[in-house]
Amino acid sequence: MLSKANRLNKHGSFSYVYRNGRRFAEPDLVLICTPARSARVGFSVSNKVGKAVVRNKVKRRLRAAVQERISRMAGCQAVFVANVSAAGKDYATLEAQVESLLKRAGLVA
Repeated sequence: MLSKANRLNKHGSFSYVYRNGRRFAEPDLVLICTPARSARVGFSVSNKVGKAVVRNKVKRRLRAAVQERISRMAGCQAVFVANVSAAGKDYATLEAQVESLLKRAGLVA
């Protein structure tokens, strides 16, 4: 589980990232990020993705993929947005897309 210091959890924080962040896209995920002092990550999975069980499953997979990389991440506030197609993807696919987005955004080496 991500530590409390590494989580975005306030509406204002998400709004700030949405307004001021740069966007990077993959087929199933979008990364929106802004520079910050420490790495903080949030996840957004819409009702369009599926019912609660499916949305939570996608969020758990994304959290696990980010948790492995959070120690290597540069300071940023980032929001991962799951597209509808993310519901049918396995963990390895989502993990590869998270890694690709973080590299393209310059947040990991």
